[in-house]
Amino acid sequence: MVLQVIAKILLILFLLAAPFLLYGFGGELLKIIAQISLKDLRWTAFTIGFVVFLPFHFLAKRLFSSVWSYLQTLEHELTHLLVGLVFLKIPVGIRVSAHSGGEVRQIGFGAIGQTWISLAPYFFPTVSIFVVVLAYFIGANSRIMPGLLGFSTAFHLVTNWAETSFKQTDLQKAGIVKTILILPVMNTICYGSILAFVAGGDKGFGAFWFEGVSSSLKLFGRLF
Repeated sequence: MVLQVIAKILLILFLLAAPFLLYGFGGELLKIIAQISLKDLRWTAFTIGFVVFLPFHFLAKRLFSSVWSYLQTLEHELTHLLVGLVFLKIPVGIRVSAHSGGEVRQIGFGAIGQTWISLAPYFFPTVSIFVVVLAYFIGANSRIMPGLLGFSTAFHLVTNWAETSFKQTDLQKAGIVKTILILPVMNTICYGSILAFVAGGDKGFGAFWFEGVSSSLKLFGRLF
């Protein structure tokens, strides 16, 4: 009961902070975008990976549509599962299909974190974050890693954003108001983190977060 109250308070605080976070991290994201240059091999590799995904996705939908649909659903459900683990939810079952969606069943701590678990696939690029973690350990300067990041980022944008609709059960579970407040901020933070990593590796990633939080707090301070 106490944990549920704490979780609700933290969620309310995040929703209140959402406009400030969007300002802070959005500003940092725009700075990164403004500095993109294809003369930098990392950005070239990222762009190539991103662009290559588009015809790949087109062909995959036509040549092996069932397998491709299954993989998209699998990634979607695994994102629910992974974010559920953050809130100490124990996965007890997962169903994935090519044409009738999927489902993850988790138990533990009641409804704590349910909003974040429901919305996770619509802002958390699971494959891209996995590539970032891998790149951190094997070297972010490799040309392969930015290319994989570009490919995986395009995968999330195209496949998951195509599903984003208020008719979606996940969004209805979270609620329209919370969805509208959370998704813009979290997409800005998640995709900004990826681009920051491409631009400057782990240092760029850290700077993005530091400056994003700092700018958010500065705006709050100016207003209040």
